[in-house]
Amino acid sequence: MEEEKTTYYQRNKEARCAYQRRYYRENKDKINMRRKIDEASDPEKAKKRLEYNKEYYQKHKKKLLEARAKRYRELRDKKDK
Repeated sequence: MEEEKTTYYQRNKEARCAYQRRYYRENKDKINMRRKIDEASDPEKAKKRLEYNKEYYQKHKKKLLEARAKRYRELRDKKDK
């Protein structure tokens, strides 16, 4: 059962990621507005979010920078053509 579940999630990873990107793009303003309201009512939430983002970046810095460099190269190559 566990192998089937893993295989299912591996097979559908791209579709899930595409859905998540599309959902965020379509609801970005609503999400940010809700975040601003939450953080205005509870300043501790803003502090926790900033701490989480900092820790996440430090933990995944290499992977994030590689992805950014790859996107930059692709845009540059597309522009050069």
